[in-house]
Amino acid sequence: MTPSTFPNGRPLLTAEAMRRADAHAIDTLGLGGRVLMESAGRAVASVIAKKYPITDDTRLLVWCGKGNNGGDGFVIARCLLDRGARVHVVHMAAPSDQSEDAAQAFAALQQWARESPEGHRLVVEHYGPDTVPRVLSNRWTLHVDALLGTGLTSDLRDPIDRIVDAINQDPAPALAVDVPTGLNSDTGARMGDAVQADTTVAVATPNIGLQMGDGPLCAGAVATVEIGIPPYALARAADDTGCAFATTDDAVRRWLPERPRHAHKYSAGMALVIGGAPVYSGAPTLAARAAARIGAGYVQCAVPQSVQGVASTHLQTIPVLGLPEAPDGGVQPEAALEQLHPALDKADGVLIGPGLGRAASTQRFVHKLLEGLETPAVLDADALYALAQAEASPLDDSARRDWLLTPHEGELRRLVAADAPPPEGSRVAQTQTWAARWGVHLLRKGMPSIVAPPHGPAYVGSTGSPVLASAGTGDVLAGCCVGLLAQGLSLPKAAAAALHISGRAAQRYAAAHDGRALVADDIIHELPHAWHTSQC
Repeated sequence: MTPSTFPNGRPLLTAEAMRRADAHAIDTLGLGGRVLMESAGRAVASVIAKKYPITDDTRLLVWCGKGNNGGDGFVIARCLLDRGARVHVVHMAAPSDQSEDAAQAFAALQQWARESPEGHRLVVEHYGPDTVPRVLSNRWTLHVDALLGTGLTSDLRDPIDRIVDAINQDPAPALAVDVPTGLNSDTGARMGDAVQADTTVAVATPNIGLQMGDGPLCAGAVATVEIGIPPYALARAADDTGCAFATTDDAVRRWLPERPRHAHKYSAGMALVIGGAPVYSGAPTLAARAAARIGAGYVQCAVPQSVQGVASTHLQTIPVLGLPEAPDGGVQPEAALEQLHPALDKADGVLIGPGLGRAASTQRFVHKLLEGLETPAVLDADALYALAQAEASPLDDSARRDWLLTPHEGELRRLVAADAPPPEGSRVAQTQTWAARWGVHLLRKGMPSIVAPPHGPAYVGSTGSPVLASAGTGDVLAGCCVGLLAQGLSLPKAAAAALHISGRAAQRYAAAHDGRALVADDIIHELPHAWHTSQC
């Protein structure tokens, strides 16, 4: 399945959602579990043969558990034998204790050994106390980890934990089938220990744990293989709690609006950025420039009067509105709202918060602005602080709002401090629960960043990079969100596209420079290239 098969991005599934997609293919479409296992094993074998070209010296050690992941391993072993490899299979259970499909795959492997003139290239043994030291006294081309697969919820126990440790200590690389053994496929947490794979081959579509927590550290490079489960079944499964869509170039490109021939600056989307304080004049200017670079036809920036001149210097093509200030150095609520009224009436999207400051008057301004706001809005930075400090938070009721909140982990903890205990489940499931509880859209920043609406599918950014750990990059992201929102994208897609495109911009910069040198301006400069049709 190519990325274009999935218009919302690549599905990332929990173990339970993947089981349901499997069941649909087996029970509804009648493909049969053994058919899917054979398809999976052959596809993984092809990935191995491409990555590690088979020669007479290729020696593969295949570790097979008792479930269907082990059955995939038996098929992989047989297919690689057909390609000329020498294969040693260690299985953890007798056929009577294996799943039905795995037992059939094991029988096929044994029959191959009996009938093939090359049967001497296969060694099959049942795991025993001396297996690990004995087999690891040999040199191997590759370990194939087909021990447990998905669904692990408790720490590894003996002997699997000793096998995992041995694989990690051996100099030969490891390739995991579905997920590295020891990794929670829903949360990305190590369950005691986990295989440190050089490559993980995701069958049908990746489990979400490969993108969360320790998942990227354990999985290595992730390849995805098709086995016959239809794309619509995988996409439908991604609507479940705890699941998401990973952003892709193709999906984001589909979402981006085309300008008609008769377009003008207002029809191309008007974005209003409200932010800034005497010591934070740069934040709103970064956000406003990003909104313009991401394609908003008209951007206006509103800042306190004392920083209007500084902001205007940096925003030569963007008009800057000065807001009346209060004695405490913040924004005077009533006068500022009156000043903003014409711009709010015209705006297609509003960003509130970058560098706005935390003066008491500013917090009152934010609360009054939100009380009557009818325009879809992005709430960032100090607007989130004002929400968290309110005596009666607007998040206390469950009315659905066209608000996108963009907290990092510290800001999110502040927002939920007076709420119920954190919901159970993965970061994705938690984010979905808070979004539904508050009736807002959440962009939870981190590695990876997650977008969750009050209802509907979540998105996971797939282009993040450590180079984004630089001051001002959050302001650029917020500006990209409001710029895309102003152009007509829905709040969740505006947030997901902004994540993807700004991440691509950071990757482009890091490919040509030392990524440690990146500053927020560099992302803005790269935006026109990053969202060009050749990239996204």
